[in-house]
Amino acid sequence: MEDTAYPAIAYGSLLSLYHELDLATILLLEKAIVHRSLRNYFQSLAIFDALPTSATCKTAVVLEHTWTLIAQYRFMEGRYIAERGLSALCSNAVGNNGHGPIILLRALLAGLDTLIDGSTRRCLESLQEIYGWLSGVPTVEFTDVQVWAVNLYYYLPTLLSTAAGSPPFRDIPSVPANSPWSGISLLRKHLQRTGRLNEALFLLETEIALLPNKDAEIEAMESVRSACIEPSTQPLTYIEGSVALKLALLYAELGDDEGYREEMFNAAAALSIPKASEFSSNLLRTDTWLARLELARAGGQGPGAEAWEGFADYAAKVGDYRIEAKALTEALESMINPESEEAEDVSPENRERLRERLDELYSRLGSSFHRSVTRRRVSGERNQPPSHKQGVSKGVVMYGQQSALRSLQA
Repeated sequence: MEDTAYPAIAYGSLLSLYHELDLATILLLEKAIVHRSLRNYFQSLAIFDALPTSATCKTAVVLEHTWTLIAQYRFMEGRYIAERGLSALCSNAVGNNGHGPIILLRALLAGLDTLIDGSTRRCLESLQEIYGWLSGVPTVEFTDVQVWAVNLYYYLPTLLSTAAGSPPFRDIPSVPANSPWSGISLLRKHLQRTGRLNEALFLLETEIALLPNKDAEIEAMESVRSACIEPSTQPLTYIEGSVALKLALLYAELGDDEGYREEMFNAAAALSIPKASEFSSNLLRTDTWLARLELARAGGQGPGAEAWEGFADYAAKVGDYRIEAKALTEALESMINPESEEAEDVSPENRERLRERLDELYSRLGSSFHRSVTRRRVSGERNQPPSHKQGVSKGVVMYGQQSALRSLQA
């Protein structure tokens, strides 16, 4: 469109798709992305809901709207938005026009199928499709849409519980045979060098879940932060604050009080005074609260069910259903494997109340997969607690998928 223009500072990482939008829509979309980045989900989704009908099926809007719903754990609604967008895109595509976004939307829908009901067929097909599309693309030629696709290529296997093994095919971009899973790191470093920091931060979240140890995680995070150099059209203070929060959480898990306090100071300095006064941040408060709970656990003072449920109540109030689910799961696990001898109500009635609350949450969000996974985690039958990298969906063996992936490699 003729009046298309980019904001001076852009939070979005799909700028190549903004040409479909007029300036007013771009500014609203960017505002929605800012709110999502700060975990102000209600405000973000209110903007998407108020967009004119003519904008709701534009590719950038569909992808960002779907990603916001996924971030909030509203999987059924995310699938509806993605399916509607894919239908519109396929109807309007001519030749190769829209080829990349179509693959990307199919991959998002594949992940949503797994998150909703545990089905994996589309995940396997999408991994094959993305690899066929991007396996020969040089690192320097990756577009923003392709970066999103690479992120999903490395994320989808975590839903299939293959993250601890070899990649489903080979790395994208390609890397030496003895460096599995490092393609995402290679691409993230290239994006940093070329000033594409929003995209680098986007990849970082998936990358750190695949790194072999905490030192490697710290190195990756510090690398992104060190690339925040003025002048830039990227939101450097947000990127610096977001990385500082990730580091603070990591140091809290390690029980490193000094490192935790230093990074929390850095995060607060970057995030507590937003550029626009309307953008209050749930991100800073939520991650600060979570880090304190993790630090107490690392120090052997294990926060009990009451502390975790209080955190869940806060998360529910601000619409952060991912954190609410995590906190409720931790509350249930603390009853089964108490890390503190402090007296708490761990009666069967209280456990059942929390279990019902978590079941109701997942039913409302539309994820029978997460519900069944969590039931196994909090059944009391586990031999050992999950690692720090195992979220609600990770670390669950879905039998047959390893062999299914290997069959696609052949």
